[in-house]
Amino acid sequence: RIVKKERLNPTVTKMVIDAPFIAKKAEPGQFIILRALEDSERIPLTIADYDREGGRVKLSDAARKMKK
Repeated sequence: RIVKKERLNPTVTKMVIDAPFIAKKAEPGQFIILRALEDSERIPLTIADYDREGGRVKLSDAARKMKK
């Protein structure tokens, strides 16, 4: 569940998610791979910070420019 979403600039978004399992295992420098559906595109999100006790993770992504 997304708890907070903030656009830092036109290409970077920061999100705080409720993810106890990820927060429990997160380490500095890691990232997660998000897939909306089983066969959809893999989206890497950088773990910017985590709260093991609160079960929350801060993620950052750099929006990719799409060719038209």
